[in-house]
Amino acid sequence: MRNNYKKAVLLFFAVAIGLMSIRLFITTYPQQGEKVDTAEGVSYIASHETVKATQSTTKKKELISSKQNKKNNKKKKNAKKTETPTIKDGNFRAAYKDFIISGDSLVKAIEEYGYLDNKTVRAEIGVGTAYLSKTTKDIVAAKPKYLILHYGENELDKKENAVNFINRYKKCIRTLQKQLPDTKIYVDSIFPVQKKAHKSEPYTVNIGYYNALLKKMAAELKVGYIDFTPLWKSFDKNYFDADGIHPLGTFYTEQYLPYVYTEVMSKN
Repeated sequence: MRNNYKKAVLLFFAVAIGLMSIRLFITTYPQQGEKVDTAEGVSYIASHETVKATQSTTKKKELISSKQNKKNNKKKKNAKKTETPTIKDGNFRAAYKDFIISGDSLVKAIEEYGYLDNKTVRAEIGVGTAYLSKTTKDIVAAKPKYLILHYGENELDKKENAVNFINRYKKCIRTLQKQLPDTKIYVDSIFPVQKKAHKSEPYTVNIGYYNALLKKMAAELKVGYIDFTPLWKSFDKNYFDADGIHPLGTFYTEQYLPYVYTEVMSKN
């Protein structure tokens, strides 16, 4: 009986120790994670990455295409701007049908040589801005699309008197602007002269000074300014009459009329 009691106690302890060992083993032994099939997830990510990559490539292509189109359009616009307007078949009357040229003897010559008629050329010999003021009503009545003003040769004076000429000119132009709001107005520079002309016309030495004021005036009034100084410097032939002031007839057909037409048409 006593022996049976000892055996039971030993068996109890053995079972208890065994259960404790099993529990310890379970809690301390590293468990392997459950295997998960990631193929579907990888495929999903890959497909979205492909879509993003495709969209990115498409956007890049569209951006490049857009930039290229802009460049092409800009080239076309620049090409149009660089096309030099020319007078077809030397037909000055057709080219200048929407113009009026108002001024002194330097442009009166265009009518006298027969290149344009008095409907287009409103000029007289020896006149200045007083003549422009007098003929303003006639110019307004004609409603030209383009108005070229050529004054100054007969009003050259001392430098200190130049402001009076500019003020008279401004007054005339402002009146024309008010009554002809749709007309494009252009102011010619005073033509240069040969050095020998300084003896007979001393104030011609101030042409450069007067032209600088004319250019400034044109900018202030927001009208066009046609500068003939670089044009005259480019000539490799003589266009002056014997007096060294008035141009020859060939100057108007070969230089003045084509140059003015190009300057005006290229800006409109």
